[in-house]
Amino acid sequence: MWQRAYLNRLKRDLDLWIERGWVTAANADAILASAREPGAATRRMPAMLAILGAVLIGFAVMSFVAANWQEISKLTKIVLIFIAMWGAYIAAFVLQKRGHANFAQAAVLIGLGLFGAGIMLIAQIYHIVTDDPGGVLAWCVAALATAWLLLSRPALALGILLAVIWTWFAIDLNDATPHWAFWAAWAASAALALRLSWPPAFHLVLIAGFLWQAINAEAIVELSGMAPVQFAVFIALEALALWMAALAFAREGSRIGGVAEAWGIAIAFALVAFFQTDPAANDRAAEGAAGMLTVAAAAILLAALAALALTRGRLPARDLAGVAVLAALAIAYPFLSASNAALVPWLYAAAVLALAAWLVAYGAACGSRFAVNFGFVVFAAEVLWLYFETLGTLLDTAIFFALGGVLLIVGSVVFERMHRRIVRNAAAGGEA
Repeated sequence: MWQRAYLNRLKRDLDLWIERGWVTAANADAILASAREPGAATRRMPAMLAILGAVLIGFAVMSFVAANWQEISKLTKIVLIFIAMWGAYIAAFVLQKRGHANFAQAAVLIGLGLFGAGIMLIAQIYHIVTDDPGGVLAWCVAALATAWLLLSRPALALGILLAVIWTWFAIDLNDATPHWAFWAAWAASAALALRLSWPPAFHLVLIAGFLWQAINAEAIVELSGMAPVQFAVFIALEALALWMAALAFAREGSRIGGVAEAWGIAIAFALVAFFQTDPAANDRAAEGAAGMLTVAAAAILLAALAALALTRGRLPARDLAGVAVLAALAIAYPFLSASNAALVPWLYAAAVLALAAWLVAYGAACGSRFAVNFGFVVFAAEVLWLYFETLGTLLDTAIFFALGGVLLIVGSVVFERMHRRIVRNAAAGGEA
């Protein structure tokens, strides 16, 4: 499955590169033929196994340290850890010189794992709390520095993960104010992701940014005076703005733009769909002035980015309405839930179904497989939610299961046929 997706992506990229004159048609055919070779899918397996082995070794060393082995002196423990760490780095250098780049990356990851184990050991010796943010920060800085100096993708992934853990520990110790220092590590990670042009790193960077907001949500709400529901609305508008920014600024076919667009779509739709469950039932504070100003600022930014994407021809005029409806549903939610809570689930359920159908059409028109597939996922999830929320309370149990089974089978057949037709048409349009 991964190999097929990779080949589809490679073919689209090659078509774009041919159009821009970067690759000749003959070379493109040769590249595709090489990628389709039977061994092409398995050539990356040794590297993947090496990376997984490095992760396991790192966990093994940290577990060994955490076991508090009393038989060895403190100095000997430290010396052993740091000799092993520098041995891993030397091995990485030798492997890189001999042309084994993937195994060199695994050795780098082992070295970073041993560095973390050294931090844990020192904390254990000097009775420092194991969730101290300072130690995690040092480990994070070491990982990002290694990624910058050695152009190491595994080191970058570890650095991003450690940045999230760092902010988690910092908030756990002091939840009075948001952990703003996280954004320095985040900016460094984003710069490294751009330098390495590694799509998984773009995913991790965006995930880390949204996780920071989730971890710091309570502190942000308390500091700003926003209502929690207003903060949720702000995140929905932020996701839509990310989507529009990807359309407005990313070059056509850019992987960075594709990643940003995908996460903007996913988070915006997820929050709007979540609103129908009426999460603000016990907190209908729509009158918070700070929250209203923040939401208004986010809405203005979204409108500016959407207008820019429209003028640059990256957002068709017919699709602007769909984005506007998503934004309007998010903005209106606190007021609707405060004035007519019973209407919210049904209004938003109908809107989500319509917007899911629109997203499928949008993805088919612009050649976005993610938008097409995610639209179908949203539509199916919404139908299931309505099914369990309504039929189960209106029908006898036996009729409920019988009718439900028939509806699910018929719906699955129709759903699959629609999906295949849309994807086939989108692929045909992309090849044309």
